Amino acid sequence: MRTSDWVTTFKLSVKPAESRPDNPAGEVVYRVKEIFTTRDGSWQPNGAYGAIPQWARDSHLRGWGAPDYFDDAGGDHHLFARVLDQNGQPVKSENLVRYWSDGFAKLGDPSYQGYVRKTPKAGSGWANLDIYQGYYPESGQTGPWCWSPEGAADVVVGGGMPQSNHISTFVVWQAEPRGSATGGQAGNPMANLDAIRSAVWEKAAITFSNSSSFADYARRNNLGAPITNETDIGGFRAQGYASAIVYAPIGQWQSIGHTSW
Repeated sequence: MRTSDWVTTFKLSVKPAESRPDNPAGEVVYRVKEIFTTRDGSWQPNGAYGAIPQWARDSHLRGWGAPDYFDDAGGDHHLFARVLDQNGQPVKSENLVRYWSDGFAKLGDPSYQGYVRKTPKAGSGWANLDIYQGYYPESGQTGPWCWSPEGAADVVVGGGMPQSNHISTFVVWQAEPRGSATGGQAGNPMANLDAIRSAVWEKAAITFSNSSSFADYARRNNLGAPITNETDIGGFRAQGYASAIVYAPIGQWQSIGHTSW
């Protein structure tokens, strides 16, 4: 799963399909593949609070004249969803995406009627819901909204407007066979790598984040295991790894680098 660094800050989380109280059936499961945000409708990766990362702009912004022109891309208080089939093509079925704001557990209540269903746009393949609820993640609050495709699918939990800013959240799901290597079947070690990493990091008293740019950078540069938590120092964030200290200006994750001990 590829996410921006703001996903952790904004306390967004993903509940796998296997943990849903409604136990959705099906041989195909929609897995969350990407999560990112924009600030004030801007697609400029300028390091502002909630700003889009460069990789998301490169992957998803489509301009006027493109067959998949993303006409709603500038929405600044929305929850977006794009659902791909197993071949990576957008699914555009009617009422494909379900949103609700009363908690993940409502999936287990067959009498609950608070869902809002949206159909992806015929061109872009994106569905969206405009929202107005602010919340304060830096004070420990979680956003009220959940959303996912219909059927067997992972659920994104915690959507809202962080610190009441005009921030939109974008999520991409893709279909894959139930029980595949990335899917999370209990008996398949390859399916539980995030859980394995998290458990081992916890034993080392280090907070695990699959969306951490530092962890991704350290893996790509062969810097070894993390040996400290992330810490903020004079406008920079840093984390110690076995072979180096990884650092970046806070909010400017595209400027990540490392230095020797």
